[in-house]
Order: sequence, then C-alpha cells, then structure tokens
Amino acid sequence: MGNTLLCVLLLLSILIYCGHCGEDDERPVAVLTLQPNWTQIFSGETVTMRCDIQGGGESDWRYEWHNNRKSVYSNTNPEYRISPVYTSNSGSYTCQGVKGLKSSETSDAVQLTVSALPSATLRISPQGLLYSGETVTLQCDIPGYTDWTYLWSRNNQPGSSTHGKTITISLSDQDGQYQCEGTRKYRPQHSQLSGTVLIRSTGELETD
Repeated sequence: MGNTLLCVLLLLSILIYCGHCGEDDERPVAVLTLQPNWTQIFSGETVTMRCDIQGGGESDWRYEWHNNRKSVYSNTNPEYRISPVYTSNSGSYTCQGVKGLKSSETSDAVQLTVSALPSATLRISPQGLLYSGETVTLQCDIPGYTDWTYLWSRNNQPGSSTHGKTITISLSDQDGQYQCEGTRKYRPQHSQLSGTVLIRSTGELETD
C-alpha cells in the first residue's frame, strides 16, 4: 500500500512538472497595428505601423517587417513610419521580433491599401484658333469630392486661387502653359496636378 501511494505521488509530481515544462518554451506573440486606423489612406499621407511583442519583455528586440512576404524594413524601433506613403506601398504587412537566437511568432497580417489622389482635368473654352484680344475660360474638374479651393499655375509659376472651378484670361498678354490642382480642408486634402494646357493666340482678330 505504501509503495502504491508513493508511486501515485511520484506520478502526480511528474505530471505537474511536465505541465509547466513548456511554459518557458512558448514563443512571444507579435501584434501589428496600423496608425491611423483609417479605412482609406491617400497617397502623400503618413502611415505608422507598430509591432508589439507580447510575452517576451520590452527590450533588445529587433523588429522585422514584411510586405507580401518580402522583407522591407528592420530596426530596433518598434514603429515603422512611411511618409509620404504611395500606392506602391500597398500590400499585406506582417512583423516579427528577433532577439539573438530567439524569435517571436509572426503577427497576423494587416492590409494597407493606398488610394491615388483625385485627378484634376483642365479644359479650355472655346477651343480652336485663338486671337489676341479675345478671352478664354479655363475649367478645372475634380470628380468625386467637393469644397475645393482651386490653385492655378502659369508657366510653372503659382498663380491665383479661387473657390470657383473656372477662370477667364485675356489674350495675348496671358498666353502660356496652364495647370490646376485642388486643396480642401478634409481628406483627401489635395488633388493631383492636372495636365498642361497651352494657350497661344495666333494673331489679331480681324473685324469689319
């Protein structure tokens, strides 16, 4: 009876010990968060990704970052900042902590989708031959959003800003290459720069 009880106690001790054996061998877990956590990120904005290692202490980690399983960044700083961000930065991001021969579990993937800024299109009216002394109207169209302030440039030099999408110019003293873009208070705060429209008068307008 005594031997049986001793064997039972020994077996229980072994089971209890083995129940704790794997605790020190459990790998820390990497948790990746995206800041700001917006559903839509626009080209030109700033994105910060943070990698927190849970269960592995706070120090001496080197953080490895991957986009679509390709290594993109490695640093002892737990934050990976992309500024400005472009559409080419889109992808599925993961992170992992490395400390000597020890490494954490790879984080769950976080999807980053970067959208292009709204496009601006510059139109001229009337079209065709233009004569000195006439006026033409330029219109800047930016679809999808409202409340734009329109910025106009001539020959690559900043010009006026307007709340309306049209301006009128006189020929030939305002001939040149024109472009437009938009700014606004809310996201997206900028549009792309439009293509160039060349305005050149061909001569004096003949009248009877």
